[in-house]
Amino acid sequence: MIHIGLAALLLSPGYQESYVDAAGPIATAIHAAYDIPASVTVAQSILESNWGRSKLSVDERNYFGFKCVTPTSPGPIAVRCARYPSTECIPSPCHPVDAYFRVYASIDDSFRDYGRLLTTSPNYAAALPARTDPDAFIRSVAKKYATDPEYANKVIRLMDLHNLRRFDR
Repeated sequence: MIHIGLAALLLSPGYQESYVDAAGPIATAIHAAYDIPASVTVAQSILESNWGRSKLSVDERNYFGFKCVTPTSPGPIAVRCARYPSTECIPSPCHPVDAYFRVYASIDDSFRDYGRLLTTSPNYAAALPARTDPDAFIRSVAKKYATDPEYANKVIRLMDLHNLRRFDR
């Protein structure tokens, strides 16, 4: 579970290292439970939550930007849904919308929902055979996870820059 002290650390100059120190062990536990590369889990959480500093991660403990199935259906792990302004680009052109995002009781629950979703959704079934290759895994996941054509490259860059593959050992 994330400690209150970590929230203060995330505002300090060493916030990136503090975030990795907190997220790494959680991602390692998710790897043990769901066989998802921990390096990818940490990197995606960094990208999606701005190092745990986004409003969605701070206020709702949602580190992956997961939306609710419906405005009142948060799924089996989240505790409720919260409305936030967002931007949708499908259909084109991009336009502002109100979206409902999952709210979690803890960072651990957000990471657990990530593992559950990636291993149970048909959207990511093609990625599962690549679990032992973090780069191939995120390249496959990114096809359905994000609309940004550079998403996988951004995740891989974070894994490389911050030595996140150490969590896969």
